[in-house]
Amino acid sequence: MKADLSLLPRHDRLFWPVVTALQSLDGSADNDQLVERVSDILGLADNLTAIPHKNGPQTEISYRIAWVKTWLKWGQIVDNPKRAVWVLTERGRKATEQEIEALRVELRSNSSMRRKNGVSIDRAQDLNIDRDSDSDVDAPAEAIDEFADDDWQNELLKILKDMQPDAFERLSRLLLLNLGFSQVEVVGRSGDGGIDLIGIVKVNNVLSFKVLVQCKRYKETVGPGDIRNFRGAMQGRTDKGMFITSGRFTSEARKESSRDGVPEIDLVDGESLTLLLKNLKMGVETELVEQVTVQSNFFTRI
Repeated sequence: MKADLSLLPRHDRLFWPVVTALQSLDGSADNDQLVERVSDILGLADNLTAIPHKNGPQTEISYRIAWVKTWLKWGQIVDNPKRAVWVLTERGRKATEQEIEALRVELRSNSSMRRKNGVSIDRAQDLNIDRDSDSDVDAPAEAIDEFADDDWQNELLKILKDMQPDAFERLSRLLLLNLGFSQVEVVGRSGDGGIDLIGIVKVNNVLSFKVLVQCKRYKETVGPGDIRNFRGAMQGRTDKGMFITSGRFTSEARKESSRDGVPEIDLVDGESLTLLLKNLKMGVETELVEQVTVQSNFFTRI
């Protein structure tokens, strides 16, 4: 049954859960950790957290939380020392629910903030930011930075999801080779119990271990059942597995992948896959734009 988008909390109901989640995670988290902890705090069902955002590579709940993180950064509750990492400030560590609510009201009513950031509604729409689901005020500049990469990722994800399954396996094999794996073989066509690739990883040219890989060219989500089935196919063959998909993993699938007492499975979802391909320059070309700055003090010294 299709999940009801209206059951997801709007952005203005996520301020305190985001702060609470960071507080419970010792004050810092990456994007995935934060979304998972907020979902747990709110008791959101797996089918709700898996709802995709209509224009981007992430889920709808991830987009709404991203807006809240940006507002909290503007309010000096959180900091963002590096991409995808969020840390509570001293003020955030001591914040109470009443203080966060007061900040939310202040941000909502502070019309001068829009002019300060200089972001128009049209500009937010150009960047595929869904104002209906996230906010009834203009996006801060930092929010635009967080969503700015969507266009190329959307294009690449569409290509990945439209690939034939065997082509996706070959791409995954090439990816592993570029990541330093050796002796990578495609075995999926032989019906090898759900295992699509086998590769060897060496550590410092001394230790080596076998990694079994499943590749799924999915357009939607991978659930915990898929992870359990893959682990069953791994049993007795290796303790290390990797699951690569063009889709997304549900929060329950992520929990299952790292459950205590069983072999851990590393997950690579569609968004992570696009970033890997970009970093390895596999079908993605990055152009550096020259920036010219005139140093006026040079001329005054002449």
